[in-house]
Amino acid sequence: MNPKILTVGSAYFSMHLEIPSVPPPGGMSKVKNYARYPDGSGVNTAVALHKLEADCVLSASIGTDSNGKMIYKFLAPYLKNTTTVHIEKGVSVGTIFNIDDVDGGRRQLIYEGANSYLTSDLVEDAFSSCPDAAIVNGDMPQEIVYSAILGAGTHQIPVLVDLRGKQAARLPVDQFGNGTILVMDQANVQRYCGVKVSNVDDCLKACISLAGKVKSKYFVIRLEGKGAFAYNGKYYYFVPNYDFIPADERAGKEFYNAALLLRYMMEGDIRMACEFAAVAETVAMLRSGGAAGLPDYNDIKKFIIDNELDPKLLVN
Repeated sequence: MNPKILTVGSAYFSMHLEIPSVPPPGGMSKVKNYARYPDGSGVNTAVALHKLEADCVLSASIGTDSNGKMIYKFLAPYLKNTTTVHIEKGVSVGTIFNIDDVDGGRRQLIYEGANSYLTSDLVEDAFSSCPDAAIVNGDMPQEIVYSAILGAGTHQIPVLVDLRGKQAARLPVDQFGNGTILVMDQANVQRYCGVKVSNVDDCLKACISLAGKVKSKYFVIRLEGKGAFAYNGKYYYFVPNYDFIPADERAGKEFYNAALLLRYMMEGDIRMACEFAAVAETVAMLRSGGAAGLPDYNDIKKFIIDNELDPKLLVN
């Protein structure tokens, strides 16, 4: 029987624009390339879980404009039912504008739209589906994150909380209550505990500091371009990244989270879960297409075998 995972996260319609230069006030710049696609932590996680043979219960809010309808249609094949996807009438779907220039600069504009209409009551209602675990994304408002973690604790199920990115920086981590796996990036670790992490020793100091403030069974710090540091209050592990040039980084971190939680649920081994998640994320980012192009277990298995990796990474 496939595990049922409650996912609390955002749903966005993303537009990616490539421009030769940023125009001055009153100026104009022609767009070189243009792409649009479903996006958001909730959408990407739902697809990732489906690809990894789990059933996703998605608690998210989507608008009724044409872009919202497109996202809803995209999501439908990846969900057994859409009863926990809230449709907010008369509201536009959340939208992200990604603007890249030729010098590698990126600017991002975010319109929350229907995402701001997801309530704690809707999240609490989603737990009536009796999930086996939960993934909570930190790009949601504080009360949503808090309600989801509290609900997981009440139902005594594992919960992975992702606190990466600039939106997660606004969240008061120490008020969240008990969690199972807390995933953070370097920037948010430094913001929260004042420790700049760049190596294993720094990570250990940061995790000891976090453990004194945050109730979590496991801490996982993602070191950009290097790997992941995991700490359980007694032991620590460093799992390096694989050396590769990504074809598409979209949905990579959500695929990592899904793989990490599902593998942890299989064995209860955080080190093996991190190692498997690192492989899964690598395979995902070597493919183009974002969420729509995410791999499945067979793709991950092929990568493990072709590259003669540890056979223990294989999922039976």
